[in-house]
Amino acid sequence: MYSAGDQIIHPRYGAGIIVGEKSITLYGKTRVYHIVELVGGRGEVMIPIETADEMDIRPAIQNMDLIEEVFSKPPNELSDDYRARQAKIQKKIKAREPREMAQALRDLAWREYKDKLTAVEQKMKSRLMKMLSREMAVMRPNLTVETANNLLTQMLYDMVQDHAVDGEEVAST
Repeated sequence: MYSAGDQIIHPRYGAGIIVGEKSITLYGKTRVYHIVELVGGRGEVMIPIETADEMDIRPAIQNMDLIEEVFSKPPNELSDDYRARQAKIQKKIKAREPREMAQALRDLAWREYKDKLTAVEQKMKSRLMKMLSREMAVMRPNLTVETANNLLTQMLYDMVQDHAVDGEEVAST
């Protein structure tokens, strides 16, 4: 059960903070809702408390350790078959688990460094950047989505630098 102040990730709307509760009566039935303020000034959503556990809402990550851990490990080489590559990444995006999203982002950044990304993969990378940046922004009140995005970009660049072969010069990803 969630309460005011909890940082959550909604499967459809993304990262937000529960700022309160509100009772609403419709058609003679009163329901209590969590009011969730979405990060990045994207508004608020209301989630029925009685069904919140069934909606795949999860707590936001509490610190950067998970992302740093994933980025410190060697990236996985993605398949040369673009369909297989995209299916693997899409599966990780749909899981909406921070570890899997960070792995997908790391592997796409590595693929971009080693070869190139298709237009669909560029969109997937952009979507992952947005999702993880918002999650990072919700965990630190003084971190904007834009600043989180910049931090994530730098972390990806550092990851590629660390894993580049023979100290070759790495172009910005």
